[in-house]
Amino acid sequence: ETVAVLLNLDSKSANADTVSLFKNGERLTQPQKLPEGLRGRTLFPHVSFRNITVRVNFGPKAMQPLPFVCRMLAGASAADVEVTKPQAPKGGKHEVVFPVGYPDEGTFDWLDSFLSAHPEYTELSDRKILEWAQSSGLWRQQKGNSKSSLDKPDYNFQIRDMDDFSVRKVMNSIAAVVPRNYVVMEVKGN
Repeated sequence: ETVAVLLNLDSKSANADTVSLFKNGERLTQPQKLPEGLRGRTLFPHVSFRNITVRVNFGPKAMQPLPFVCRMLAGASAADVEVTKPQAPKGGKHEVVFPVGYPDEGTFDWLDSFLSAHPEYTELSDRKILEWAQSSGLWRQQKGNSKSSLDKPDYNFQIRDMDDFSVRKVMNSIAAVVPRNYVVMEVKGN
């Protein structure tokens, strides 16, 4: 199924400053007015769902035709979008930090204080994957395992790609092409 979100900013339209939803090319909702505080401001596309896979298409062609003609985000004119350039890191290169320490001997306390002092760094760890999964609504069986630690927690989601740590491989593949500063927190692996 294809769901389209239509943002109408055409001041000449009867539906100016509205958002509408379409499913498989058919209108699902009547146009909803943007809140007053968002009108005339820069808006950022965002998609958030739980327990499903989403494919996002910004254009140039719609996946399902709509009952009228409109431009996709990829076809927006320069006057309709605000392009922000990422800030270049110090020295022109991003950093990757590999902390070395003993498991369960304060390394994650150090990491928490480091990230507080350096919010420009992104944590890559099994702990962070676990936090992300739980905040995304995945339910985890609570089993006591004496081998579990902050460095290597038991996932126990009963989802193969989570429990066999395939998600870690995906995260590492994505991190390799997303330029930013990272802290790779693999105490046993570092």
